[in-house]
Amino acid sequence: MPFLGRKAAPPAPIDPADWRPQAFGHKRARAISDPVIEPGWSGLRVLARAGRGPDGSTYATLCDEKGVDCTAEFENVATAIAQASLADELVLDGWLSVEPTQKSEGVASTLIETPSKGQFLTQMFGGGRIRQQEPSRKLDTQRPIAFVAVDLLLIDGTSLVDLPLLERKRLLDGALQVGELVRITPYVRPPIGSLAMTWRAIGFREMVYKPANGRYLPTGEPGDWATALITSR
Repeated sequence: MPFLGRKAAPPAPIDPADWRPQAFGHKRARAISDPVIEPGWSGLRVLARAGRGPDGSTYATLCDEKGVDCTAEFENVATAIAQASLADELVLDGWLSVEPTQKSEGVASTLIETPSKGQFLTQMFGGGRIRQQEPSRKLDTQRPIAFVAVDLLLIDGTSLVDLPLLERKRLLDGALQVGELVRITPYVRPPIGSLAMTWRAIGFREMVYKPANGRYLPTGEPGDWATALITSR
C-alpha cells in the first residue's frame, strides 16, 4: 500500500544552459498589483550569457526564445556585452533592437539608465529637450543594433530567478557598464503621470507591467507580465 500523504519530490531545477525567456501572460495590465512599468521594446528577444574562458578572456553568447543560438549573426553586440559585463558570469534577459540608437529631431532615444529618485528624465535623455508630440520618424534600420537588458537571471553562478523583480533590477544596475551597444531599460513605479506620453513621443507604443515582487520563469512559459497600449491621451 502506498504511503498516504507523502509529498511528491519537487521538480529538479532547470539547467541555466536550458533557460528560455519568460513569456508574457494574458492578465490585464490593471490586474498587476504593485507593478514595475517599462517601455515596450521591439526586436528580437534573447537571453545573453556572458562569461570568462580558462585564459580569463571574456565572451558572450545569444540565444532566442526557441533556444536557437544567434551569436554569429550579432557578433559585434555579443562582443560588446562581454566587454560590458562587470561580473565573471551573467545571464541576462533582453532585446536586440535598433530602437535604442535611433535619433529624432529634438529627441535622442538613448534610454540607457535605470532611473533613481527624481532623476528619471535627466538620466533617460541626458538633459535633452523633450518634445511632447508624435514623432514623424520611422525606425532607421541602418542604425546599429543594441542589446537592451531588462532582467538579470544569474550572476557568478548564483541563480536569481526566485528573487523579487526589484531586487534583480538593483543587481542588474551594477552588473553592466552601459554604452552604445549595451543598455539597461528604464523603469518606473506608479503613478506614471505624463511619462507614458514621453515614451510615446519617442516612438514606443506599449508599456510592460511586471509585479515588483514577481519571480522569473526561465521555462519559456507565460508568467505574470502584461502589456498595455500607450494611448494618444
